[in-house]
Amino acid sequence: MKRILVLLLLPFLDFAQNDTIKNVASRQSVIGLDRMNVVYRGVPNPISIAVNNTKSYKIIGDGVSQNEDGKYIIRPGAGKETKVFVEIEKLDGSKSTEEYTFRIKGLPRICGTLKGKEGEVILKRNEVKEAIISTEMIGFLYDVFDDSDFFKVNSFEVKFSESKVIKVVGNKFDSESFKEIAKLKRGDFFEINHLDYGPPTDALKRRAFPIIVMMGD
Repeated sequence: MKRILVLLLLPFLDFAQNDTIKNVASRQSVIGLDRMNVVYRGVPNPISIAVNNTKSYKIIGDGVSQNEDGKYIIRPGAGKETKVFVEIEKLDGSKSTEEYTFRIKGLPRICGTLKGKEGEVILKRNEVKEAIISTEMIGFLYDVFDDSDFFKVNSFEVKFSESKVIKVVGNKFDSESFKEIAKLKRGDFFEINHLDYGPPTDALKRRAFPIIVMMGD
């Protein structure tokens, strides 16, 4: 009896499985999803497939293709779900098609981070000099992106008031912003916004949510 295993290999967070498999007579199929049950719009979702006791098989579907290594990927388009079809030729020459349906989700929001934290962050004076400003796609791991520098910040603005805004090149506070932060008291706030990150031409870049910083001492 044939057995087919389809694995979506993105290392995302756990979700309850909600994928559907079209029943085919005299078929035993197993579908495994690596800690997720969705494919994400806008990025290549890799598929690993093993089919036993068959002459040949191929995978087709909307957005399904093979890369240079011969591995299959899905780039889902519009809609809430996408279907993947596995066309199988058995050892006796007969053919069958197995169907899998996966939910599609958009990419999570991108947030600015300070000390690896998003939103409102408490910063102590001895942390200012070495503090790194970055970005993060919440609930989404980095290794799906081809460019490892996708989340690296190129520049940002530090807003102390409506009239006092300092633009910084790089991903750390410069001397000008460092001096201004030194004037603040415990409990004072400033904002890090207008974060420019990643390669300049990356189509996946979106506005990053700002960081609200409160002085902790």
